[in-house]
Amino acid sequence: MDKEDSRYYEEVVASKRMFGGKIFDVDVEQVILPNGIPAIRELVRHHGAVAIIPFTDDDRMIFVRQWREPMEQETLEIPAGKIDQDEGSDLQEVALREMNEELGLTTDKLEKVTTFYTSPGYSDEKLTVFKAANLKQVEDKRPLDSDEFLNVEKLTLDEAKKQIEDGVICDSKSIYAVTYWELMNAKN
Repeated sequence: MDKEDSRYYEEVVASKRMFGGKIFDVDVEQVILPNGIPAIRELVRHHGAVAIIPFTDDDRMIFVRQWREPMEQETLEIPAGKIDQDEGSDLQEVALREMNEELGLTTDKLEKVTTFYTSPGYSDEKLTVFKAANLKQVEDKRPLDSDEFLNVEKLTLDEAKKQIEDGVICDSKSIYAVTYWELMNAKN
């Protein structure tokens, strides 16, 4: 559906870049709502990201433990990373890069699971999720980003569900991954 055909379409009448960063930009838009009333939208513009649901041969999922300052806590998350501005459109390559950096692993079995917007109320960040199996150690491990400190942990499904219950797995992509895992097991 074209945006002009939507009965919920908001017409942008002005836009101003308030912040331009390495990871995201922030724009403030003045819009006219469908009922003709003006409103302000604060938008985070993001280049997108990938996430990987990595399964081991012994039916565990691999997570990374790291500190997340916005929440002021350690989290367990599936490996993920942003798409750099200079990277092409091959999201599988981006996923393999992230697996190499964060896990020291690669795969010849990478399958796209889904794509979704992480927080469409204020951000255009699009996340593409891949499932990885048949994991192998990489020959040349890429270094972590200079501001990344993490540990790799392998969990069973029950352990992962407990970590959700305890609030350690608390981000949408990782909760999605565990739910996806549970549904895969229910089908088998």
